[in-house]
Amino acid sequence: MKLCVPSYQLPGSWLFNLERLADLPWIEGIELLFFSFDEDARRLFIEEREGIAAFSNRFSFSLHLPELLAQGTRDLVEMSEAFVELYVFHPFEGKGASLAGEEGEATGNVATGDGAEAWAETLEALRSGFGRDRFAMEYTGESAFERSMELAPGIPLCADTGCLIRNGLAPAEWIAERADSMAELHMHGARNGKDHFPLSNDDLWVAKVAEMAAESKWRIVFETFSLEGSEASYEAFRRWAP
Repeated sequence: MKLCVPSYQLPGSWLFNLERLADLPWIEGIELLFFSFDEDARRLFIEEREGIAAFSNRFSFSLHLPELLAQGTRDLVEMSEAFVELYVFHPFEGKGASLAGEEGEATGNVATGDGAEAWAETLEALRSGFGRDRFAMEYTGESAFERSMELAPGIPLCADTGCLIRNGLAPAEWIAERADSMAELHMHGARNGKDHFPLSNDDLWVAKVAEMAAESKWRIVFETFSLEGSEASYEAFRRWAP
């Protein structure tokens, strides 16, 4: 396993954070966060790309993609694929469930009239062009996840423990059932319907996940957006780890 944190731990850019995290030996990898790739993000990434790439000897990188159908997503992959190990993306969020409504016809159990077909084609093009195992779908909700699994069967997976807890699912059991497909785990706690809390001793499920992770090649991202929170999660994980 590789222990990782998101690229936003301190206020500042991707490169600013990398420069300040490099001296913390327990951090082995970084999840580069891209929730959009608009002109401002593109401009900053072009400015920092060479500096980020220089840290590939220090960190293992994954990258959180914006929406697959967003303009510029393929450009982002092309610009980063030399140093990014894994791309994480959200399931397809479209209209309705698995059957088409008035705007499209259904093929099998998958709707094709609400953008689902275009989404699946975009994902297939990315996987064919840049590596089939370099793209992992993140669990962000039961309906969208199950539908997207129909669109992309056999895709590597990313478990988001906070989302699982908020959906009433047991993270350790869910991950164990899909262990062979798991590529990255976004580890954080959930309380009162909200997530991205640091892990704590109250999160008893972490013990089983840590046991499984110790024997794996999974990327373990302590997904809190402050260094203080990530360090707290790391300490909690260490207490549970074999």
